[in-house]
Amino acid sequence: MTQNTLGLGRRIADFRKREGLSAQELALDAGMSRSVIANIENGRRDDITVSELLSISRVLRVPPVAILFDVTRPMAPTSSPNENVDDEILRPRTIDIVDWVAGLDGPAQWSESRGLMEEDLAKNGPAVMPPMGLVVEATYGESGWDAIRLLTVGRQLRSATEHHAELTSEFALDVRFGTFGWEPGLDEHLGIMEAVRTIPESAALRQMDAFLEKVKTADPAKHKDAERAVRRLKQAEHEVRNLTGLLKTLGGTASPLADTDEEFSLPSFGYEKVVTLWERTKFNYMRDLVEGDFVASKYRTADQIYRGLKSGKLTKKSEKE
Repeated sequence: MTQNTLGLGRRIADFRKREGLSAQELALDAGMSRSVIANIENGRRDDITVSELLSISRVLRVPPVAILFDVTRPMAPTSSPNENVDDEILRPRTIDIVDWVAGLDGPAQWSESRGLMEEDLAKNGPAVMPPMGLVVEATYGESGWDAIRLLTVGRQLRSATEHHAELTSEFALDVRFGTFGWEPGLDEHLGIMEAVRTIPESAALRQMDAFLEKVKTADPAKHKDAERAVRRLKQAEHEVRNLTGLLKTLGGTASPLADTDEEFSLPSFGYEKVVTLWERTKFNYMRDLVEGDFVASKYRTADQIYRGLKSGKLTKKSEKE
């Protein structure tokens, strides 16, 4: 039993409980035995197959990466399978591994179709679309949405911190070599960069104002360039601070590496197909196709709905029309 496996089992148990499923219900819907689920959740199994991962993820309505990795700490270094790698700085962050697994090399762009799809899912719950007799499930419950929100904010935070680091590096070089028309001494330069690091503290802001005054005195023509550079630094720092706070509000944490070193991408299986089908079918929800005591928390997947139909608790509307 490894720590990683135990963590994976705990995440499965947590998502299962948040979905209101017993271990037996999870096993039934995933086509697995109760003992297998128990062994995975308790960490007695030292591995999990791809088919098991996808089946469990589908029933729990969370992206597979949310089961594989601790998405509540998207900016933290992942545990390394290499025993020789002890330095956390050498380890990739969770969000980097998540992107690698999802095949993402950059932030996906927001689209109106995606926004409408997400609004529908948030309002109506899991969608089951039967185009041409094929059932495709949009598998996001509350636990799945929480995981996706954390991954999304993690990706935004990563981009923001990297952008902030680039601006800081450029500013440091420009100040040191007098690009703004005033070349400070070494101690002055260190003081200015310390102020950059401690924005938005009042003392730091006063020091940045003093820097701008010196530039204005030395070379008025470069004053606006210096003002623009300082303004961009403040905006970048503000964005990092806001995203870090948002991550914390969602229950996540950022690694200290984020301070020294994401955009609307949705790392989840089947997303592209769901969007394509949504464009064609505009989300015909299964709840609109059946009658009876339909409770969204009880009939959340196709398997559960089929069992309701088989037991007679639900009836297809088409059979009565």
